[in-house]
Amino acid sequence: MPRWLVHVLLVSGWLLTPVLAWGASFVGLWVGSAAVVQFTRPLAGLGVATAAAVLAGLAALALWVRFMRRVPHLLSHYMAPRASEEQRAVAAAD
Repeated sequence: MPRWLVHVLLVSGWLLTPVLAWGASFVGLWVGSAAVVQFTRPLAGLGVATAAAVLAGLAALALWVRFMRRVPHLLSHYMAPRASEEQRAVAAAD
């Protein structure tokens, strides 16, 4: 895999972070709203739905950042060696 492609994947992964957090908070709000249909007090329902959205967004954000920190190591096995390391890579393969 060329190095430029690895850099593109890393940058696009980090740029997707806010989109992922927003989507997770939307799903959390939807699930929280579905759970509070039975509530008689609207402010309590709003509070529970908001808490569900915040928790879902933060959980998705924490998991995504943890994953993105490991991506360079995961992709390093597929990267082509640098030109300065090519001789060592050929010698190690022999």
